Amino acid sequence: MFEALWRRYHRWDIDKRIRRFGWTGMYVGDYRSAPTWAYTIGFHASLGAPEIIVFDVHQATANGLFYEIYADLKSGKLIIRDGEAWRPGVAPNPLVWREVHESRLYDQDSENPWLGLAETFAAILAPEMGPITAFQLVLSDTDGHMPWEPEYDERLRPLQRELYLPADDLADAGTDHPP
Repeated sequence: MFEALWRRYHRWDIDKRIRRFGWTGMYVGDYRSAPTWAYTIGFHASLGAPEIIVFDVHQATANGLFYEIYADLKSGKLIIRDGEAWRPGVAPNPLVWREVHESRLYDQDSENPWLGLAETFAAILAPEMGPITAFQLVLSDTDGHMPWEPEYDERLRPLQRELYLPADDLADAGTDHPP
């Protein structure tokens, strides 16, 4: 019973934050194990924009990124395009937008889909807008190489899942679903 009350309170709190600020963030993981990720909830309903997911970024950093992205999307300053760099010249290493493949959005086989609550709240708050889309903000390694480049530091691959690839195209079956 306590768990059911907690889930109900949690959903009420998320709904309240989205209605007040236009969005909220969901932070998953403990940074002691991989993967750890953060994603937005509400960009779709409040802006008609894609939701955003980023891996291996601490909650405070992710929150700051999401706040900046939301403000820039709302003002029209930012248009997210697949494969384009974001904040070039400002970030120490490249950040690139990649569209999350549709096979990774609606994962009914997983108990905890990558963007599970974003999907749920989009259906509740804006069912007329249809299904969500999402973009992954992909981080480079310390040398500036992206995961799709041969020079990428393979030790980082478990920390940052490649949601822009179809689920069945992944070499490591362990990356198909969140833990």
